[in-house]
Amino acid sequence: MLKSFFNLILALLIGLSCSSLPIEISRLFYIPVEQAISYSFQPAHTEVTNPQIVSFSVKTKQTNISIRNNPGKNLKVEAYKNGTPMENLVYSELEIGRIGEDIVITRDNPLLLQVDISQKVTGLPDGEYFFRFYLQDDKLAEIEPLELKVNYISDPKYYKSLNFEPKDNMGLVLYFPSPDNKYLVPVTRFVPDSKSVLTTTIQNLALGADPETALQQQGIIPDVIKVYYSGSTVYVMLDPDSKKLKDTENLHMALDTIVYTMTEIPQMRRVQFLLDDKRVDEIAPGIAARDPWLPDTSPAAYLAYNTFDRYLLFPYRPDLSEVETVRDQCFELFETLRLGIPGDPLVEAVVPKEVELLNVYFLKGTLTLDFNDAFLEAYSGERHKQYMMMDSILYTFSSVETVKSIQILVEGSDQYSFADYSLSKPLTRPLYINPEKN
Repeated sequence: MLKSFFNLILALLIGLSCSSLPIEISRLFYIPVEQAISYSFQPAHTEVTNPQIVSFSVKTKQTNISIRNNPGKNLKVEAYKNGTPMENLVYSELEIGRIGEDIVITRDNPLLLQVDISQKVTGLPDGEYFFRFYLQDDKLAEIEPLELKVNYISDPKYYKSLNFEPKDNMGLVLYFPSPDNKYLVPVTRFVPDSKSVLTTTIQNLALGADPETALQQQGIIPDVIKVYYSGSTVYVMLDPDSKKLKDTENLHMALDTIVYTMTEIPQMRRVQFLLDDKRVDEIAPGIAARDPWLPDTSPAAYLAYNTFDRYLLFPYRPDLSEVETVRDQCFELFETLRLGIPGDPLVEAVVPKEVELLNVYFLKGTLTLDFNDAFLEAYSGERHKQYMMMDSILYTFSSVETVKSIQILVEGSDQYSFADYSLSKPLTRPLYINPEKN
């Protein structure tokens, strides 16, 4: 049989990035096809941190072998955390050659395969994982997988919210889905001044997010024929022939991005969707459109979504249905800022657990928050996280109904500063959250 005539040699080359310079680690593995194989790695080759491209070189030691090329699908990759497989793992195999092409593997003509398992591609949270790499061709099916321990350690930055726009520009607060489609994340895009604010806003939303945000870059909203307003209602006329109206799985979130984006415009409170310039009962099966859509304006805790390159604040609304007073709402919101969302490792708390909210006062539109002295030591030496914490506090507690400004005290005193903020007077929420560019 064919198995008795040759051995395969696999070389694993792991490409990493360090100070923008590629590092290659290589080792040859001799794999007799006729028997089950276990690999022996040197310690330096069994564990890597923040890998980018993993490359495989496959060649025969004696007899040539021909396989059928399946570009982008020659490899199968699995990842495990604490023995549990990561469902729906995303990875990107770099395509080579043409589909269905016969590839002859010889000693001097190896098959080179590459797969991107960078953290931005896999979407796996920080932590330690065990990866397995399989060759998919039937002739190579009996070869045991290569195994690799992978550590992901992200170092995201935070872009401080702004209260100004560049000269001759205006700021548009646009909402885009998070990469996992769980949350709507607001970002600010600065564009040249325009009198057609509604049209400019919907056009920019249709463009998708800037790559620097790591949010979805392809626009998901249906094609819009016209947008205008009357009173505090924005009318959005959708193209009935738009293919995105048929994407019922993502349509509701796409329409939500329009609603939350358009109601960020001053004085705009609701969105009425139209088809053929008319109101309809449903835009798509199960998606009602007869009445205007309103954003959820209940109090929200602004948490940090980790895109691995940067943190983005977004509103998360805990269940406050049984909380009656503003004071109790504030304590619940603060606890959410300290805990994040249990079970979602990509969403991080923004306030260290050592920080405690001692008391809350509300008088004539000013909400006073009195913290313990651990507040002043929060994220010492990490100024970008201090900015994030302050922005989160201002956005979070400004979302409480009738709150106009926030006074921060530390152990009852306002004679402090934190993250470039003077705490001697009440503060208001910044105008522009999550600038797309720093």
